Parts: sequence; C-alpha cells; structure tokens
Amino acid sequence: MAAPSDAARELLRDAFARRYRYPSDFRGFSALCRFGPAGTEEIAATVALVGPGDAEAVIERDVPIVAEGEWLIQELRALSRQLWGHDFDRGEGKFAMSLDDSPHPLGQLVLLHDDPHQATFRVRKGRITMATRRQHSLLEIMRCDRWHLRPDGRWLPAQFTVEIWDDGVAGPIRCDRYWDLYWPVDGELYPQLRRVETTDDLGTVTMTSLTLRAWQLAQHC
Repeated sequence: MAAPSDAARELLRDAFARRYRYPSDFRGFSALCRFGPAGTEEIAATVALVGPGDAEAVIERDVPIVAEGEWLIQELRALSRQLWGHDFDRGEGKFAMSLDDSPHPLGQLVLLHDDPHQATFRVRKGRITMATRRQHSLLEIMRCDRWHLRPDGRWLPAQFTVEIWDDGVAGPIRCDRYWDLYWPVDGELYPQLRRVETTDDLGTVTMTSLTLRAWQLAQHC
C-alpha cells in the first residue's frame, strides 16, 4: 500500500462534505407509508425517522411474511443513516489514507490504512462513485450510477447497486439495485420512494418498494 497522503484525505473529506445531509438540529419526521413486494397487495404503515439508524414503523395489519416487516425497518434505518450521515473525522477520517490516481472511469481511489474493514473509495467530480468494505470472507461493493443534485452542489445517491461477494465463490451471492426518489419540503429532502431489486445466489429476482407521503416534522417532547 502506498504511503499516507494528505491529498487522499482532502479528496475524501471534500466528497463527504458535498453529500447532502440533514442539519444537525433536524428533528426528523413521520409519514404515511405503503410497502411490499411487487405483484402483491401493498401494506399500510405509519413510520418515523428521527435520527441516524433510528426508525420506527407501526404496521396497520399483520404482514403475511415476517421478513416483509423486517425489510421495511431495515430500509428505513438505511435511509436515515444516509440522510443524517456521520462525522467524517470520527469515522473514515480517523484512519491514514493513500491515493491511487491511476486513470479510471470511476475516479481516483482512496485506500484506508489499518481499517478493520479495509475500506476503499473511488471519487470523481466530488462524488463517491464506489465504496468497498470487507467483513471476514465477505466483500461489499457499492457503486453509484446516478445522483440527486441540489442547487447548492450537494449530492445524494439516486441509483446505486450493492453487491456481496464471498471469497472462493465465482459470482456475487447477493445483488441489490436501488432506485430512490425524494421530495423537497421547506428546503429539505424527504424520501418519497425506494425500490429495491434483489437477486440472490440462486438467481431469484424480487422487487420490493416503499413509498412515503404526508410527511410531518417531528415535534420536541
């Protein structure tokens, strides 16, 4: 691995700074939700996102399959972590970094040193185009293909793919393709639609989605 580089740190710091994030004092919101696999009757719920990784859902009726309710919570939490974000200096920024600026269509490569997940990031035009993380024999690869661009230049992933690979297996054991839509309310973006196409290791493809509407800003207790 190349020697630590200030250029690598500044490149990645700038990309994180350009990502759209809720203000630190944003209180979260509740919304009406409908979700479920394609081709089935949608399930109604009331949901709330109030912080990074902090999401709740009250489902109006028993879901036919328990995993469907778990999927909803999983995706709401993922959306909340994306929208609130985290502090760069306490996360990726606490590691030394090196830069591989060899020409690549997805941009320069930043490699983190001593990170237990061996994370890497590709950055092009101030946006993270690819990120990888390892957990034992599993490798997660996220590639972003399209972005929501705000008038102030900040960006948010709009279409991206997450693949999970296992050492010794020829192809990915899971692939999730995401499509996200947002709606502007009082200067901030609220998630309106998330659609996920999942392909498992047997080649089975499922499409599941959630839609949100009637957002209400959370009130202080």
